[in-house]
Amino acid sequence: MKELSDFPRPRILVSRCLEFDNVRYNGQVIHSQIVRDLEPIVDFIKVCPEVEIGLGVPREPIRIVKEKGNYRLVQPKTGRDVTREMDDFTDNFLSRLEDVDGFIFKSGSPTIGIRNIKVYSGETMAPVVERGSGFFTKKILDKYAGYPMEEDDRLRNYRIRHHFLTQLYTFADFRQVKDSALSDEMLKFNKKNAFLFSFYNDNTYRKMCDLLENKPNGAAYGIIPAYEEMLKELMQKPGDPESKAAVAQKIVSSFDSSMSSSEKEFFKNHLQNYLEMRIDEDALTEVLRLYVHRYDAENLDNYTILYPYPDVLRMPGDSKRDKDYWSENK
Repeated sequence: MKELSDFPRPRILVSRCLEFDNVRYNGQVIHSQIVRDLEPIVDFIKVCPEVEIGLGVPREPIRIVKEKGNYRLVQPKTGRDVTREMDDFTDNFLSRLEDVDGFIFKSGSPTIGIRNIKVYSGETMAPVVERGSGFFTKKILDKYAGYPMEEDDRLRNYRIRHHFLTQLYTFADFRQVKDSALSDEMLKFNKKNAFLFSFYNDNTYRKMCDLLENKPNGAAYGIIPAYEEMLKELMQKPGDPESKAAVAQKIVSSFDSSMSSSEKEFFKNHLQNYLEMRIDEDALTEVLRLYVHRYDAENLDNYTILYPYPDVLRMPGDSKRDKDYWSENK
């Protein structure tokens, strides 16, 4: 079993309105389960761009307006244009921002939302002409393309949350590798993530291995940028169930000579049930964990695919799953 201390401590830029401060335009704070779960074990960097440029709390709503091909950030009720203030604040903020591993932003915000943000053709009584990213977040997306980045609403989804946390802890670990700038640490990082990277994108992972094979001795400065770009590409989207099953077979094949025939038959059937969607990914992971702890526990660090982030961050199951539906009045 991996302990919390076995994982790096990620650094996350987060919207201040998510759990922390009453800074929304209406003076409210937004509750976010993933922010609550992460708060004790990560370092949060909190920001509310609208408050930072002096709009105050509460405040009249703002919107993005596109006129003659130009985008502006305006406050329709007051007629105030805060485009320059927001651009200046964002540029200054990014110039001072320390290394981060991921981002959690407020969905729907015209400044800090990531996707599907309404863009209007005018300040008032105007239709939505397109959808895009918030004014502040657009520059984040440009500078930190490929980094773990999500909105609070989407992180309620199990698969999106799992992927985001997997990315986050991988990037946090890689940040420490970059800081060391040692080839040996790069090799160690690549090896311990072999199964995880192969699941995400085996072709890209093979390119990463090829890059490391031609590494210079000692310092890794020359290959870090190229390797990092491949890592970003690799982790944009997780693999499909067939990829997960193929990696699961690889894991078991490394110690199947120690398994009994009944165990082999059980795993074969278990894997088929997973591919036929009779059991979910968690059920497959738990069986793989059991086998690894039994047959290869001394190499547990090489199974990040089974322990991509601390177990305390695993999403709880249905709170009513153990409810006694046969009792009276249930």
